[in-house]
Amino acid sequence: MKPVRLRDFLEADGMFFSVVGYRNEGRVKAFLRYIRDSNGDRLKDGVRYRKLSHQEAIDFAKQNKIEYYSHELGIFLIPHEKIDRVYKPEKGVRDADGYVRKVVSFFDGIPLDKMGVTGSRLIGLVGDESDVDFVMYGDWWFRGREKIKRGIQRGEIQEPDSNMWEFIYKKRKVTLPFHVFLTHERRKYHRAVIDNIYFDLLFVRDYSQLQRDIPEEKGVKTGKGKIVAELVDDSLVFDYPAFYPIKHREITAILCFTHTFVGQAQEGEVIEARGDIETINGKKYLIVGTKREVEDEYIISRTYLEKRRLYDEFKLWEKSLHPVQTV
Repeated sequence: MKPVRLRDFLEADGMFFSVVGYRNEGRVKAFLRYIRDSNGDRLKDGVRYRKLSHQEAIDFAKQNKIEYYSHELGIFLIPHEKIDRVYKPEKGVRDADGYVRKVVSFFDGIPLDKMGVTGSRLIGLVGDESDVDFVMYGDWWFRGREKIKRGIQRGEIQEPDSNMWEFIYKKRKVTLPFHVFLTHERRKYHRAVIDNIYFDLLFVRDYSQLQRDIPEEKGVKTGKGKIVAELVDDSLVFDYPAFYPIKHREITAILCFTHTFVGQAQEGEVIEARGDIETINGKKYLIVGTKREVEDEYIISRTYLEKRRLYDEFKLWEKSLHPVQTV
């Protein structure tokens, strides 16, 4: 059986969890997404379910004393013997609905086993506002991203319109100014619309890449901080956690655990970032995305914002935050 990896889904104790890591040999790192609820708006096999926000999932775990919820880490560490079923995105794409098949057809030429669908469409809990969370594995993700870029330029598909961008912005609960968020997103080419179907392209490591030397474990927190530094390598900025190695006297890299701030900068650009400073295996990292709904944490490309003449807008917003030390 293939190892459990990021963006797989699990069913355990009548609940659905998304896998949130790659190193799952002991227990599976996951987060609660759907619970049974007689008033829920999702229906599966005659049972109603409700989708939970990040905080709702934590509150539910505490109130119901779920034994495998880790208060220290803020995630669920599920024993393998507790898992009733594993849902694999690469298998789900073969059994997908018409919305997903439309996206698959756009990526003609990419092997079907290098694509997948995750989220509500994988586990059969589609809601009225469900989009297509489309997965591509390993280096094929970069080919998929390039295909999106060319498709938009040729008019074969479209980038999200203004209403959709605003919806994404609000759904992600982004606190950055809207135009600062938007200018970063538009050059990533990982979101698109085909025949009125919105989808995003999510990177997942191929099985041969699972043991990359990127820390996932929680370190020793030493406080909050902000950095300004040059990005020296952008090859892993769409990974999980997104890995931003920088030129800095103390900080080895930025580790980003939220999809909101993946792919924010390109090699050679100066980035600004704010988050928690942690020591992991003797090295210091700046951690961004300690919660799914980001608040005062961010990663931006200062170089790109200056080029787009948006840096002053960003700095004005930043002044509204509680000040932290620049490291």
